[in-house]
Amino acid sequence: MDGLVSPASDRSSARRWSLYAGAYAFACGAVTAELLSTVLRVFTQVVGLPETFPVPLLAAPALLVGGGVWWLLVERPERYTYPAGVAYGALTALGTGLCWTAWFLVVWSVDLLAAGPTPLLVALVIGLTTAAGALIGPPILFVRRRSRAGSAADATANSL
Repeated sequence: MDGLVSPASDRSSARRWSLYAGAYAFACGAVTAELLSTVLRVFTQVVGLPETFPVPLLAAPALLVGGGVWWLLVERPERYTYPAGVAYGALTALGTGLCWTAWFLVVWSVDLLAAGPTPLLVALVIGLTTAAGALIGPPILFVRRRSRAGSAADATANSL
């Protein structure tokens, strides 16, 4: 009986890990935004944010999107596999990019989004962001699997 985890404890752990995943996605996004701050400074001006806006805060949507996606893909179905981790990272980046695309639409309207090379540029940025986002999932999933290995659950190679 010592090795059994109560359902309430399991739900609490799932919630906690969803919060960790959101914070982790935000941290990864903030570091990336800081590294790309010269380019993103132009983006902040285009979407109507003040020049003094801290560029790392562009990753703020990842805080909510990352936690929600982690809960939906990993915790809720208890799917602690690396493909789920890759999907978490990619969908978190995609969701964050779509949030900023929606904000762009609010500021500039659909007409500007459809004009000239803008659709190609937006698709390219969202595609590259999603691909890069896929890289953030496996590390946090590895840590999650290790934390489960210390509890009653087995993290085996067969769960890949």
